[in-house]
Amino acid sequence: MDIKVLRNIANVARTGSITDAAEQVHVTVQALAAQLKKLEDHCGFKLFDRTNKGVSLTQEGVGILPHVLEIVRCSERMQLKIKQLRERQSQPLRVALNSTLSMEINQQIMAGVASNLFGCSPIFSCSESPDNLTKLAKGEADMVVILGDSMPEGFYSVSLKGLRIEVVACSVSADTAPSVVIKPLPECPYASIFSRFANHQGGGLEAATVFHSGSEIVSVSMIKSFGGMGVLSRAVAETNDLHIWEGYSEYLDVYLVMKEPWIVEEEFPQFYPKTAPMHAFESINA
Repeated sequence: MDIKVLRNIANVARTGSITDAAEQVHVTVQALAAQLKKLEDHCGFKLFDRTNKGVSLTQEGVGILPHVLEIVRCSERMQLKIKQLRERQSQPLRVALNSTLSMEINQQIMAGVASNLFGCSPIFSCSESPDNLTKLAKGEADMVVILGDSMPEGFYSVSLKGLRIEVVACSVSADTAPSVVIKPLPECPYASIFSRFANHQGGGLEAATVFHSGSEIVSVSMIKSFGGMGVLSRAVAETNDLHIWEGYSEYLDVYLVMKEPWIVEEEFPQFYPKTAPMHAFESINA
């Protein structure tokens, strides 16, 4: 069956009007009606009921429409892939990995990207989520890895299945009433987690001096320098020998965010958790 015909039929179902659908795809009403009849003849049953008010799907039409839409989506995805390969054969694709993740995980992401973008020339860099989103917004990266679901509008995202980051509250000592608190800036993926943790403490942090940080690496240094507490990934806290507060932790999903849907979720390999802790970056000395 012709993909164009299936796409046109999908437009008829969406608009509920052969006339409106014909105008949108720039064909005559007669031509579109003929396409619809040909498809109904092929199926052996009616797809639409016609009335003076327009058309509506029959029971059989309702049953077959999801398959029509899936074929159309697959065709569009294939055409996009062909276009991307043609355009990208001589152009690099800039991919920003995430420095919170371990070297092993970033290597898996690199392998997954490379295997799905054959014919392209990926250039990899590595930085934290806020920096990666800035790179994407400024056109300095085509694809970035971020923590959390704060997706910028106008971009495409893929959840990296099986990959979640545990975020914990931590400090230099076991003191539950720290004099200094390191609070993530709003654009940081840990900001909402910190707010929930502070509420969970029931005012136990109100007397503390608050310093703000826009980077997990900076937060580690500030916690060590000021003897304060903050929220970090468990891997980073353990790497830097920080005391982890028991009874409170949350998880963040990890996403691949792109300018174009170069990769779909079904194409990316599953991540499997390791029993050993993931060490993101070397221990930081204050």
